[in-house]
Amino acid sequence: MTRSVALRAFILFAVLTLLAAVTGVASQAQIAEVVFLIGASLSAVLLFFALTVQAPAPIPLRVRRRR
Repeated sequence: MTRSVALRAFILFAVLTLLAAVTGVASQAQIAEVVFLIGASLSAVLLFFALTVQAPAPIPLRVRRRR
């Protein structure tokens, strides 16, 4: 998983978490609270992963000249 994929997934889970939070507040449903907690913990893991992954560094290669 690359940094950009982790950030996209974080945004998706953050939106899912916000929708579950709004649903839970509006309806007082217990399942919405569970979905909120799962989404929040997945968002935290993905954000941590996105921030700790190092950007790919270029690999030095020797270029031989043909004569």
